[in-house]
Amino acid sequence: MKKIIIFCTLFLFSCFSCQKIIKYKDFVLTQKPYTGNELRINGYYYYIEQQSDGIKKIRNISCFYRNGILLSMDGGALSLEEADEYIRRGFIESWTNPIYEYSRWGLFVIDGQTIKFERYYSSDNITKWTYIREGIILNDTTFHITVSYRSDGSKRDKNNEIYHFRQFSPKPDSTIANKWIK
Repeated sequence: MKKIIIFCTLFLFSCFSCQKIIKYKDFVLTQKPYTGNELRINGYYYYIEQQSDGIKKIRNISCFYRNGILLSMDGGALSLEEADEYIRRGFIESWTNPIYEYSRWGLFVIDGQTIKFERYYSSDNITKWTYIREGIILNDTTFHITVSYRSDGSKRDKNNEIYHFRQFSPKPDSTIANKWIK
């Protein structure tokens, strides 16, 4: 009986400690280097969500990288200074031992004035479908997401999210902490 308990414990531990490596084939978008200047990438983008209680929160803090990868840090800050501190403490100071789940990482593509980015969303971890958010670039510091849809085409929603740029340095390094998209 003791051997069965030990075996089951080891089996469960090994299952929960496995990390999913995201392969390019898991995404609809194709990773390609971003060489353009349509958007500034020396910082992060965010949008401000008006909540039902009237409080405005900074949401969907995201960094875009020259290698075509994006990092979504979610958010919930009440000010840009608080968002900066959230990034510093949660994503930079602990960078030597990354604990970020694969759903924070994704790909982005800019084609003319259209931006698309794709990643897994933690609320959809069971089916493992990615979502693509798509919109238009208004200028080099602002873009407007107008639609999001599942990569399998099964769900499509209209969005109205205006993302703004904030210069920030150093932003998290996608080549050090990202062990899911290679």
